[in-house]
Amino acid sequence: MEVYNNRLCATYDDFAGIISYDAIQKSVQRGRIEQVRRACNGTEALFAVDSLPVKYKNEVYRRYPDLQAQAASKEFIDEIVPDGVAMNFYAEYKIDGTRGLDFTKQQEYAYNAAILEAFHSRLDRANSQRMRVSKPRVKKSEFWAKAAKALPRIADRFPHSLPENPRRLQEKFNEFFRGGKANYEVLISGKFQNANAAKVESDDQKATILKLISDPRNLNDKQVVMIYNAVAEQLGWKTITERPVQEMRKKYGLETAAGRLGASEFYNNRSMQVKRRRPALPLYMWSLDGWDVELYFQRTATDKNGYTVTTYSNRLTVVVVLDPCTNYPIGYAIGEQENSALIKEAVRNAVNHTAELFGQRYRANQIQSDHYAMKAMFPIYAVAGDKVTPARVKNAKSKPVERYFRSLNEGYCQLCRNWSGFGITSDKKKQPNADALNAYRKEFPDEAGCRMQIENIIEAERAAKRADYLKLWAEVPENRRLPLSTEQYLLNFGAETGYKNALEGSGLNVKLLGARRSYDCFDLRFRQYAHIRWNVKYDPDNLDQVLAVSDDGALRFMLESKYVQPMALVERTEGDAAELARVKQYNTHLEDYAKGFIATADKRVEQLFAHNPQLDNPLARAVLCDSRGQHKDQRNARRLAAVNVKEIEVKTVEEIAPKPIKKESIFNLY
Repeated sequence: MEVYNNRLCATYDDFAGIISYDAIQKSVQRGRIEQVRRACNGTEALFAVDSLPVKYKNEVYRRYPDLQAQAASKEFIDEIVPDGVAMNFYAEYKIDGTRGLDFTKQQEYAYNAAILEAFHSRLDRANSQRMRVSKPRVKKSEFWAKAAKALPRIADRFPHSLPENPRRLQEKFNEFFRGGKANYEVLISGKFQNANAAKVESDDQKATILKLISDPRNLNDKQVVMIYNAVAEQLGWKTITERPVQEMRKKYGLETAAGRLGASEFYNNRSMQVKRRRPALPLYMWSLDGWDVELYFQRTATDKNGYTVTTYSNRLTVVVVLDPCTNYPIGYAIGEQENSALIKEAVRNAVNHTAELFGQRYRANQIQSDHYAMKAMFPIYAVAGDKVTPARVKNAKSKPVERYFRSLNEGYCQLCRNWSGFGITSDKKKQPNADALNAYRKEFPDEAGCRMQIENIIEAERAAKRADYLKLWAEVPENRRLPLSTEQYLLNFGAETGYKNALEGSGLNVKLLGARRSYDCFDLRFRQYAHIRWNVKYDPDNLDQVLAVSDDGALRFMLESKYVQPMALVERTEGDAAELARVKQYNTHLEDYAKGFIATADKRVEQLFAHNPQLDNPLARAVLCDSRGQHKDQRNARRLAAVNVKEIEVKTVEEIAPKPIKKESIFNLY
């Protein structure tokens, strides 16, 4: 339907179900229906509704009760074309430079602009047509009354927020096209910027509210208003209600979060998080941390008054070294609280477990930890890992071991009767029944039983994941397999006796774990430092080797347990002869070294005297005794008789014939 030459007209489609196409054609031919416009390219044929026979006219009005309004709005609806420039403007528009418009508002404002532009086009076209036939321009009051009346019908297809009052609509139109071009920003409501009736105008007022909102006491809106208004009365500012505080709290939530909620909240929920994937292969990375295990145990103690008191809320701490490759607990240590000694024991357990898995101790390519006791623990981390990367402070999300603790708590601890529940920040509805815990608290295990529970949990995890872990180990390239030498292991993780030991003929005799043991070293240099008293470091689980370390740590020698030979030949077993030969070979090398060392010194002294004749007096340069052990007699005789030194040397020094090589026999075994 549309209005054509001030008459309400309909098309063939509008008559569908009312009158057939053929009937319309015959009625037009017979003059019963008036055709006001013929059909041509892009234009439909129009028929005047008021010329229809009564029965057809009544049916048209029955079906289209708002026929006149629909027809009046059609000329505007057909003129409306979505404005791509307006859509882009509102999509990119930022309130206060940061916050954008929601999609509904973007579409609403874009339709407002498109409708106003359609009114502009319609008005220009109508004036142009009237001027061509020498008629006066369209009356603005009539046009805007007609346009305002069409707005509800237009809203069915193009939802908008334009005023339906003709005068207000014309004012909005003039404001939009001020300067001869579309001003898209005038369609945006000032409420988005809270510019209307603002009571917080100056920067000082704004800063005061922000200071109160970011206060670490986390003041509520009512408290902020109370304090602000007390300041405002002194400075002559307008007092405020809670609404401006709520708006600023919402608008500046990022800037005030750290002050209100703390650094942890800011890092975990406001700052940008780095998304990482877990390592593909074993020993690429270890992540370690301490965990207060959610398992209660009972402990009985005597207080200072002599009364026996049993407590049931005790918990143990476990430090876990986790390989995130398969979440395999490569190392752990259990204690009463987290400290550097417990962390060191967990790392020691980790490197020892690599020997159990792979046949020798290995280091990790990277170790991640928190900053607890970092100064004391960094040397240990540097030995157990090629690179040490502490997690950022207050950022627990970066450590995979934190999430692993939750899986242990839910998968194992929660199934135990002595389960203490989740953390204090968890939902209270998910915590265990406190009344039930109190009822059977006497059934809680003691400390030893709780330790066994934790050990069983870790060992169950290892057993479930060991096969996959070993399978992935086969894929680790050689350059990423970093062996840890026994010397480095004992130096950093070995236990100490607490006292020092000196080298004796029988070796280094040390008392370990209540028993005296003898150790020796096949390194010739070890016996050069027989004057040093050594600190001995050992592994309580393997006493076959120990490490001797000087006080300053500059000298270190690996010692092995002394092999005990049987006294009776009949008790000799396989391997005894090889060990004996090894000792004899070492002693032979030691003797050769000592002889060679002195021979070198003798040769240099001979050369020294050969080049310095004034020193050519053997009795003056050395205290040499004769065969009877006398030195002064020979010295005095030389002084009196002036005997030639060479003659004395010829007479007193006799060539010693080489000893014949004896055949090896049982006499050389001891």
